[in-house]
Amino acid sequence: MNNVIIIPARMSSSRFPGKPLIRILGIPMVIHVWIRSKMSVKADEVYIATCDEEIKNICIKYGAKYIMTSKKHNMCMDRVVEASKKIKAKNIITVQGDEPLIQPQDINDVINKIKKINSNETVNLIQKIKLNKEIDDPNRVKVVLNRKKEIIYISRETIPSRKINKNFKSYYKLGNVYGMKKSFLKIYSKLKSSNLENIESIDMNRIIDYGFKLISTLSKSNLVSIDVPKDKRTVVNLMKKDKIFQKYKHQYVK
Repeated sequence: MNNVIIIPARMSSSRFPGKPLIRILGIPMVIHVWIRSKMSVKADEVYIATCDEEIKNICIKYGAKYIMTSKKHNMCMDRVVEASKKIKAKNIITVQGDEPLIQPQDINDVINKIKKINSNETVNLIQKIKLNKEIDDPNRVKVVLNRKKEIIYISRETIPSRKINKNFKSYYKLGNVYGMKKSFLKIYSKLKSSNLENIESIDMNRIIDYGFKLISTLSKSNLVSIDVPKDKRTVVNLMKKDKIFQKYKHQYVK
C-alpha cells in the first residue's frame, strides 16, 4: 500500500481524560475521525492505534481496523512509530483522534505534498488563525513559518510575540494531520525525546530540534479540534451544519 493513515488514540489525555470516546451527535469522536479519514480518495487504508480495551471494543463495534500498542507511550508519534511496524506502507499519515471535523481534502493535500518532499522531511497541515481569542489560547498550538513556509517552531504560547507589534496578523495554528515517508519513521524512532518537545509537550518539536524540516501545507477548511471539554459545544454546533456528517450520520449513529 502507498498511503496508510494511523489515528493514535488513548483514554488518558491529561487535559480531557476519555475524550476519544465522547459522543458527538451519537458517534464516538474517534469514529468520526476514522470515517472521515476513510473518505480521503488518496488513502489506501485507515487504522486506529490504541492501548485501551475501551477504544478497541468501539473499533470492533463500528468495524474500524485497529492496532494495539504499548501503554508506555506519552507522545502520539511514538505510538504511530510502533503501529507502523505492523503494516506495510510507503507513506504514513497521522490524523489525531481529536479532529472530528477533519476534511478529507485536507488529508488529500497532505498526501499530495508527501510526493514532493525528501525522505527525511515531514508535511504538516496548518491553518491561519482567524479569531483573536485563539492567538493567546494555550489550547491552540501555534506555529512560526520561515520565508519558505517551513515550520521553525511550535508552541502553545503566543508566537510570534505581540508585545511590540499588536497589529501583526499572520498567526498560524497546527492542524493535527501530518505525513511522512515510512522510512523517516525509522529515523524518528532513534531520536531521543528532546528538550523542545518536552517543554511544549509537542512531538513535532523533536523533529525541529534534531534539524529536520517540517514542510507546511495550508488548510482551506475550518480546523476545530477538541482539546478540552469546552471545545465539544463548538464542535457539536459545527457538526450539525457539516455536509460531510450528513452523508454518514444515518449509517453510524447507534
